[in-house]
Amino acid sequence: MLSLTRRAFAVLSVAALTAFGFSAPAAADQAAETFVQNILDEAAPKLQSGDKDVMFNAVDDLVDKYVDMRRVGRFVLGRAARQMTDAQAEEYFPLFRDYAKMVYRNTMEDYAGQELKVTGSVDRASYDIIVNSKIANPQPGDQLADMLIHWRIYRDKEGNMSIFDAGANEIWLAIEQQEQFTSIIANNGGGERGIDALIADMKKRLNK
Repeated sequence: MLSLTRRAFAVLSVAALTAFGFSAPAAADQAAETFVQNILDEAAPKLQSGDKDVMFNAVDDLVDKYVDMRRVGRFVLGRAARQMTDAQAEEYFPLFRDYAKMVYRNTMEDYAGQELKVTGSVDRASYDIIVNSKIANPQPGDQLADMLIHWRIYRDKEGNMSIFDAGANEIWLAIEQQEQFTSIIANNGGGERGIDALIADMKKRLNK
């Protein structure tokens, strides 16, 4: 995909950042930078293997280990998350995990063979950090050479960190997913009925 991911990066405006309720930038966060760099280093050998199955399996493992899937899954539902029944939640969250893995696989496929290095961070709050990265040693003419790749990190009260979102050049995947999901829900009557329609749509996309 100059795919779902790059289309997502291209469609949204920088103003989408306000949807997260960001405050004014604060200091850099070395712990969050180290957290992200360790993940990138862990991913690098698999992403550079040249074997798509190896790469996709590695991405799935990294998503399971480091992405706060339930938090992201609720976020992309927007206000509809409060209207979801227990039965719908039981079906939705496992589907969303598979759907998100598909998105991340497509995302990382664009960077196959590349090495990413953390370049800095911004502490938006004690629990909300943006870590930036770029391609290390890009080849001449590489269209991704100047792209700034972002990782939004959530830190809980115990200091544990997880990935909440990823993006490029200040455009974020979770915002795109939220727009798509809330549109499907609204176009199908909203509420529980709309969530049923979203679940059906996800099953179709995942061939389930």
